[in-house]
Amino acid sequence: MDVVPSASRLSSSQRWSLLAGVYAFGCATLTAALLSGMLGVFAEVIGLPPRVSMAILASPAFVAGAGIWWALVERRGAYTYPAGAAFGLLTALATGAAWTVRFVSVWSLEMLTAGPVPLLVGLVLGTAALAGTLVGLPIAYVRRRSASRPGSAATANSL
Repeated sequence: MDVVPSASRLSSSQRWSLLAGVYAFGCATLTAALLSGMLGVFAEVIGLPPRVSMAILASPAFVAGAGIWWALVERRGAYTYPAGAAFGLLTALATGAAWTVRFVSVWSLEMLTAGPVPLLVGLVLGTAALAGTLVGLPIAYVRRRSASRPGSAATANSL
């Protein structure tokens, strides 16, 4: 009995959603690496292993990215740039929110308001939101191109 369906049995929509999750994870890992100066402190404070902390911090982007892509793009058949930008923005904010909740669960809500912490959280979430919005556009472009190819499943479904 197959617990995980093979890629050939997934619908085009499911494949694109998984691809969007992988893409979001890759982009989030790159963004986390670029912000590692700030995020390294955060990762250390909540006890993440230093060697893989940036990938761990990016990990919620896979699940959030796949789900958000499906909800905003695939389910609605909205292969548009605004939908792609919204996908990136919401994925980045969901990932940031997941880790903010984790930080609060480790250090309490009071710590989130102490000293420069709100500024750092705001800076990281703002940077991630901007990066997310921008990285949502290339995958929207690729999805639009794939949907507009003659004979593609997306074209057949949208008629």
